Amino acid sequence: MMVKTEIFEGMAARVKDVQKGMPAERMGLISGDIILKLGKHEPIEAVEMPSILDDLSSSNEWLVIKRDSLIFRVSPAGGASGAILEAYPIPEEIILETEGPWMQYHSCIRPNDALLLIPDRISPVWWLVPVIAYGYFRLWQMMAATLFLYGIGYVTSPLAFGVVYASSVMILITGGPYLLRDTAFKDGFHPRGRIAIGKPGDVAELEMITGALLRLNSKQK
Repeated sequence: MMVKTEIFEGMAARVKDVQKGMPAERMGLISGDIILKLGKHEPIEAVEMPSILDDLSSSNEWLVIKRDSLIFRVSPAGGASGAILEAYPIPEEIILETEGPWMQYHSCIRPNDALLLIPDRISPVWWLVPVIAYGYFRLWQMMAATLFLYGIGYVTSPLAFGVVYASSVMILITGGPYLLRDTAFKDGFHPRGRIAIGKPGDVAELEMITGALLRLNSKQK
């Protein structure tokens, strides 16, 4: 498989603050993010001319963000106005190597608490274990409801359990991402922008890092 290498050096832009309710917040940017790439623009251009952030909504390119030790992409749809930027000299060359296509996720944030990434499609790995899938995505209400239905089916008859189980599998396969998003919103998560991850293992780490930063930023305000 071909390895793609991107190199970032020179001047980037650091997110100093994000205005509440503005496109930058709805995109999912948070204070401390380092913008390595800003669509077709150099990040430093937006520091010198903030109006560039309004023009990103018409761009099909991604923003490349470094959050703590992780690098990911964010869709610029809707623009990024409301982000207060400052110049950030990259202390040393950053080399990003990826294999294959970047995987896309819908991001959801529970204010001052947590980030949840929901994939565009549910991996076949999860199809036969809906309950574990809901647990993995921390959708406890959906997990509890599914277990409850399993229990009813189990005590009723093997046939009833088989029908309930098959139904839960089909629901996950056909409407998984939509169901997960709807359940996440009911659990207090707010929709944010689309995020692309280069390595599957980075998903859980990005959620953990972001949650810690959200709680830290909340305490500092």
